[in-house]
Amino acid sequence: MAIDVDKLAYRYEELRSERANWESTWRECAELFNPGRYRDDTETNAHRIPLVNPKLVNSKGILAMRSMASGMQGGMASPVRPWFRLVAKGDPQFIPDGVNAWLDRVTQVMTAVLHQSNFYNATHTLYSDIGTFGTGLLVETANEDGIYFHLVRCGEYVLDINGNDEVDTFFRRLYMTPRQILDRWESAPDLPDFIKRSRERKVMTTERYDVIHAVFPRTDFKPAKRLTVESKPFASVYYLPGGSSGHGTGKACILEEGGFDMFPAFAPRWDVSGSDVYGRSPAMDVLPDCKMLQAMTTTLRKTQHKIADPPLVADQSLRATGVKLIPGGLSFFDSTRTGTTPVAPIHQPEAAALQTVMTAIQEVEQNIDDGLYVDLFRMMLEDQRSRITATEINAKERERIVMLGPVVERLHKELFDPVIRRTFALMQEWGAMPTPPEGVDALDVDVSFESALAQAQRQVTTSNIEAGFAFIGQAAAAVPEILDIVDTDAMGRAYLDRINMPSSVIREESAVEEIREQRAQAAAQQQQMETMNQGVNQLVDATKAMENMSNTNISGQNALEALTGGLGNVL
Repeated sequence: MAIDVDKLAYRYEELRSERANWESTWRECAELFNPGRYRDDTETNAHRIPLVNPKLVNSKGILAMRSMASGMQGGMASPVRPWFRLVAKGDPQFIPDGVNAWLDRVTQVMTAVLHQSNFYNATHTLYSDIGTFGTGLLVETANEDGIYFHLVRCGEYVLDINGNDEVDTFFRRLYMTPRQILDRWESAPDLPDFIKRSRERKVMTTERYDVIHAVFPRTDFKPAKRLTVESKPFASVYYLPGGSSGHGTGKACILEEGGFDMFPAFAPRWDVSGSDVYGRSPAMDVLPDCKMLQAMTTTLRKTQHKIADPPLVADQSLRATGVKLIPGGLSFFDSTRTGTTPVAPIHQPEAAALQTVMTAIQEVEQNIDDGLYVDLFRMMLEDQRSRITATEINAKERERIVMLGPVVERLHKELFDPVIRRTFALMQEWGAMPTPPEGVDALDVDVSFESALAQAQRQVTTSNIEAGFAFIGQAAAAVPEILDIVDTDAMGRAYLDRINMPSSVIREESAVEEIREQRAQAAAQQQQMETMNQGVNQLVDATKAMENMSNTNISGQNALEALTGGLGNVL
């Protein structure tokens, strides 16, 4: 079934209407925390908007957001540290041999693929988008040259969610020149004539037109038709919205219709209230503080300016000659006029007042740092060692990391897990996957995260295991029976799982049982040998004793004869 472009354009306008309540807040947050990252999709000169906010007098919000974005990248998906690992789901005893080693190899190859792409550059900006606006949009595509991630700016997209509150639909605005449109869709059957004729002009126009890219689940999905656009569960449509865009393009027309096997976009949200489509951000929480900070900094600068260059009052007699207030300036006045001050400050703030304002500003700046977790991330960024482990984070910072727990889990669910799964599928599609062992076709692969923040989250539970093991060890010295209440195997595997020990270096339960059986057999054989040796030693000792007795002379007979003779008399 062909896409009805008019219905698609109507849905886009509906989603824009639902998004309207967020736009003013996004605009304010962008001005104070992330200038240049918000673009109103009704702005016809959005590509010419200044990238800085000339009204800013204090850049604390921008610097704090920069620190948070860098900290999120270092803590969640660092380009210089392993942050994910592919593992096999299910009971380990049913996993075919070689699968764990193959998954470790796939992890290495996928890490290299992500490094060769723009993933880390895109996600660094994505973190600042999430921290500023509460929502971000990242689109992943692939071709023969590799994988590419396109980050869409806030205000240029609309989202929709399904019944599970998962984002499965997006529309994004591409503001393109006729040359750009012709480069991609010159053969589109419904391309307007005024776009086609633009090549005939002596100079290509730089006027821009709205091109909307829509991706959404198909209601007419037909998996049996493998070679048609209907065979893809997600539709991908590029279209010109028509005359309603204000550019005189006439009727809306489709430029390209395609599809995806998986949803190609990731829309992570910092925090979501109920069934909201868009998320709330930490910048929204400290937005009042940042506004206050601008006003307080303005007052501080005025106060400093008054102290350095206060308003002055001069004697009327100086009106004619003027006063030179520059350094080294020389002014003349009538010294016979006593009781008057030629030039004096009208109002000069006291230094104590200046200190009070500066102290208040520092308190507000600290509120902004706390709201954006700057101190926590700065602690992680300032550690210049090759690896920071969860045990190196003190108890206070660990508590703050626990506060980030919901955010970390949401980013795992809405960003990193989908990115790894889609990249895995794209590598299979483009033949970039290592040769798998037998039995992998039916394998269910899971993603295990081992970033610094993920490890710190697990450290909260591993500390309980460590404390329990220490207690059992101490108590066992006095009461050995206490060891019977603990499954040490389960405890060890739980601990290794929480610290993300690679599964390829952990023995399976069957292998452990075999080793223990071999050890028990060896111990039994050793015990048997010791018993046999003990019997032989006893026999040797008895033989030597009899020899000694036979060589001992007692009343003309040896001791052995005397003993046997005596025994005979007794018997």
